Amino acid sequence: MKAWVQTAFGGAEVRELKEVSRPQPKADEVIIKVAAVALNRLDILQRKAPVIATFRLPHIAGMDFAGTVVEAGSALGASLVGTDVVADPVVTCHACDYCRANMPEYCVELRTCGSSRDGGLAEFVAVPVENCIPVEGSVLPLAELAAVPVASVTAWHGLLGAGKLEAGEIIVIPGANSGLGSAGIQIAKMRGATVITLVSDPSKIAMAKSLGADLVIDRKSENWVETARAFTGGRGVDIVWDHVGGPFLQEAINACRIGGRVVMSGTTAGNDSTICNTSIFHWGKSLIGHGGYSRQEMADTVAAYSRGDLKLVIDSKWAFEDYPKAEARLESGAFFGKVLICLTP
Repeated sequence: MKAWVQTAFGGAEVRELKEVSRPQPKADEVIIKVAAVALNRLDILQRKAPVIATFRLPHIAGMDFAGTVVEAGSALGASLVGTDVVADPVVTCHACDYCRANMPEYCVELRTCGSSRDGGLAEFVAVPVENCIPVEGSVLPLAELAAVPVASVTAWHGLLGAGKLEAGEIIVIPGANSGLGSAGIQIAKMRGATVITLVSDPSKIAMAKSLGADLVIDRKSENWVETARAFTGGRGVDIVWDHVGGPFLQEAINACRIGGRVVMSGTTAGNDSTICNTSIFHWGKSLIGHGGYSRQEMADTVAAYSRGDLKLVIDSKWAFEDYPKAEARLESGAFFGKVLICLTP
């Protein structure tokens, strides 16, 4: 089969389109013929350096993918053969204390397709049977459903699970153009919240508003914290979803009302933050760790898109052979929505 194989760290040249052996399924696995794979920032980070301890070379990237089950390793997955599925990339061990306590999202042996095991940038990929989420009667083509995980389920869990967002609350969602941001805006509006979103380019304001955002702030041209607080009459927002990290965390704290909360979900601007302790405890504010999503949340998110309750935002579609161009699009920051690699029409 053909696959994009990474053999070193660096620029686009470290991944090559090669002929490699098709994976053979273990007893608890199936083989998915990939229809499409959606790109994530992790693909770029891991191309440059081994950001996850269990990452190994050579490697096939691609965390988010959808396709059709074409082979099963045993009778366990036989009923799925011929079924269109979205894959949950998170693979757990079933044996550690967390897995036995029904908390597999904290599995100590957790592996992820596209980071610590081979992912979807290949014609075929092996995944555990339990990781397959069947899709039937979807209003979206199978290939487009590849754009749902992991950004959208991260938004689903971060806002509704960890953040416990309620109707009537005011939330700040940064990065409206990202998969996380575009999904988060819609999920928050579906819950009945008022959404303030941030962009870094005025050309992206109209698209953010079309997703339902009540206020769009160009954070490069104005102080977004002051603007957000002014929008609330000086009170401050109820919640900020911080999937940015770095210096943004203190800004998020400053934007919150007394008793407000910040959900910490990412580190795209850096893993380390310096914060003013009194800005948290003196005003009764809370920092909430995002944690891992559940497979049920993944299934719920896929179902919401399949029904048309949420609108999938796709920036562009690329042929499998044009993967380097697609990644360059993502790396440029000029995108709005998910960047898709399509292996089937």
